[in-house]
Amino acid sequence: MNFITAKVTNSRLMGSLGLIIKWEKEENKFFQYFLLDAEGLGVADYVSLTNPAEKDDYIEEERLMGGLGSDRIDLTKDEALLLLKSFVDKNIRYDKELPENSDEFLSLLNDFNTNISYESIFNKILKNIENEVEFINYMVMRFIARDRESIYYFSKNKDLSNMHITSINGTLLKNTVTKKSNNKFISEAIYEDNDGYYTCKIAMSIEKYKNSFKLNSIIVGEREGIFDFEVFDEISKEEFICIYNIKNKKEFLEKFYIENPFLQKNEIDYSSFFTLFKFNNNHVKDNIYVINNDIKSLFYQVNDEFFVSTYNEEDRKNINKILVNNYDEYLTEKEQLYFEENVLYDFIESGSDNFYDFLDI
Repeated sequence: MNFITAKVTNSRLMGSLGLIIKWEKEENKFFQYFLLDAEGLGVADYVSLTNPAEKDDYIEEERLMGGLGSDRIDLTKDEALLLLKSFVDKNIRYDKELPENSDEFLSLLNDFNTNISYESIFNKILKNIENEVEFINYMVMRFIARDRESIYYFSKNKDLSNMHITSINGTLLKNTVTKKSNNKFISEAIYEDNDGYYTCKIAMSIEKYKNSFKLNSIIVGEREGIFDFEVFDEISKEEFICIYNIKNKKEFLEKFYIENPFLQKNEIDYSSFFTLFKFNNNHVKDNIYVINNDIKSLFYQVNDEFFVSTYNEEDRKNINKILVNNYDEYLTEKEQLYFEENVLYDFIESGSDNFYDFLDI
């Protein structure tokens, strides 16, 4: 096959990347779409299209990359294949199953050799870190995730990269950063491990290094277990929920997703759930990082109702105005509600199909 082009999101510090490689063989075009997961350890998802229409290529690219809040960076053939190989190696090393039809891309790696270094690619898949707090938040996130590769890249210290406080690739839920001196910072982290939720103080020493930062040391305090309701209180925020009645439900849902392919879609039994992420990861720059601050809106269909959740007045007005303008033949507003804390996601997880009964629980 002849190489056409490749691109990747520079979202490595968030743990996941989207990779697209496009090929041409004789008169056929063959496009490959990969979700690469540095925390789940490997190639997490794979889709291929043969001779796709321009619209179908766009939909698949947005499905893969639209929610990652990152720039899309061009890669050479060797860079793309070396990046893919490094994630396939993770699947193998950690005994993680490869996606269906993996033979379509494993064959590309047979006898593949290159003179380029993986470190040069690693630099491409990282966003430019603009300030100290952002760097600390990313390093705490990578530390909790047991991402030794990232910790080593920024420290060049194997002892630091082998440090950990989680039993698995943990998830940072909230981090509060306090600057103690020019180069020293204290984080109060709340995170999820395999056996529950914990809080811990983490001290880091950093320095400005070239155009980025270098991690010099990590000191970990004693971790303490916390209850799930305490975690909910820490990461919850005010929520605006608008409820619509739906006409022609199946037609509406198909149209809605085709016209908004950047939404993350989940099928839950008899319902559909969509997440709209912000188109950047600027929330990582805040002194108080919260995992769900990258969510702009939730859309949830259950039975003949459509719920739209937003988290500030401006988004409430704009998103619902767009919905009414674009889908007025399907949607009729039923009610608008305000809550001081998150409600819709709990309703989705509850399995209930009656929102008002759920609120009475």
